[in-house]
Amino acid sequence: MNLKVKIAIVIIALVHLSIGIARKSTHGIAHHRLVRLHTVLITSTAMLMTSYYIWKRVNLAIKSLLPGPNPVGNRRLRLLCLQDIAQALLLLFLFLSHIALFFYYILLGPEPNVIAITSLSFIAAYAHILLFLFIADIFFYATKLIHHKVSPNSVHTYLHENRNYHILLAVLLGFMFMFGGLYTTHTDPVVRNANIPMKRFTANGGNVSIALLSDVHIGPSVGRTRIARIVELTNTLNPDIIAIAGDLADGLVRDFHGAAEPLCNLKAPGGVYFATGNHEYMHGNVTEWFWFLENCNITILHNQNKHITLNGQKLCIAGADDLFAVRAHVPGHGMDLRKALSTCDTDSTNVLLAHQPNAANEVLKNRELSQKVNLILSGHTHGGQMYPFVPIVHIANAFVRGQYYHKASDTYVYVSAGVNYFGPPIKIFGGCEIIFITMT
Repeated sequence: MNLKVKIAIVIIALVHLSIGIARKSTHGIAHHRLVRLHTVLITSTAMLMTSYYIWKRVNLAIKSLLPGPNPVGNRRLRLLCLQDIAQALLLLFLFLSHIALFFYYILLGPEPNVIAITSLSFIAAYAHILLFLFIADIFFYATKLIHHKVSPNSVHTYLHENRNYHILLAVLLGFMFMFGGLYTTHTDPVVRNANIPMKRFTANGGNVSIALLSDVHIGPSVGRTRIARIVELTNTLNPDIIAIAGDLADGLVRDFHGAAEPLCNLKAPGGVYFATGNHEYMHGNVTEWFWFLENCNITILHNQNKHITLNGQKLCIAGADDLFAVRAHVPGHGMDLRKALSTCDTDSTNVLLAHQPNAANEVLKNRELSQKVNLILSGHTHGGQMYPFVPIVHIANAFVRGQYYHKASDTYVYVSAGVNYFGPPIKIFGGCEIIFITMT
């Protein structure tokens, strides 16, 4: 290891140590802005190793499959080296992937910046390419071990002879998934209909509809045009109630108020309601967003509820702070399910907004609370957002996506994959959705 590398490692270590010390001495919003910055730096540091791996593998294929400099022939053709061009493009791709997360701090405005969108899209391709290269290497080295230690086999011979093509295939697949995800996020969200029976509805009353929006994620890759279209689609459904189940924005009001303004046009006779998600505490000032939404006539359910009568049915719409709020140490914030449901009676139909499905599970595990609630509306999981993450969200969450029924309490849970996405504008096919629930 040369001196320059050692100096770079020491500098990186000192930066991380300094931020770690600063994190210990701050609280609330300032603390989580530091946590956010530190997470970006940790991710960038880890990506140095994975980028070196990608560079070594893809460069191997470039040198083997593309022609190098031609010492003879036309002078202009001698200067045109396909290997150099491919390597330059690879370096540009890796560089843009590395700086993607920094666009949560720079070039912010009402509409996404082109460089930010490109960079954030590339980080999705980066993740897929890394995964496919790992899979290719696992097969390669596993068959190599068998080939040398157990018995020669034709599988390893095939993989060895075509290794460069498999590396190229990994790159192409990574970009295919990226473009497929871009198509999903740049087309209208899917409207999914659900009919849920409510045992406390009176026979002489009518049905009540709810439009569920979760994971709006206004930020560097979600701008005003996208939000305006979501609002237009939601209003077209003519819902009785609109529920925004957390993760509204990934930044400050001063940066994204222009993008968020179309939310003021959401209309529903029973009201528009909002409960926090984890990103309200991680990426911005939750109090400022409360002020913004209140000015838009959106009701904040901050461990609170509101009683309404709609179409002859008595309802209690409740909302709890996100599970993450306790860890955020923002004064006055923290999930309090008892407080949120405190005045919801057993003779009304009670709907709870709880951003994380694991919060819904907390309700269902508590006999007293679960008997109060008829329907829980959640988001958070994004349905995995990208295919490699789908198994992870199944492991980490009590409920993942769609409609669930808890027989012991006769309570329904609906988990939305979200109307938008976090970070890379990439999502699984059909993953952006507006949920239209008809309570019957």
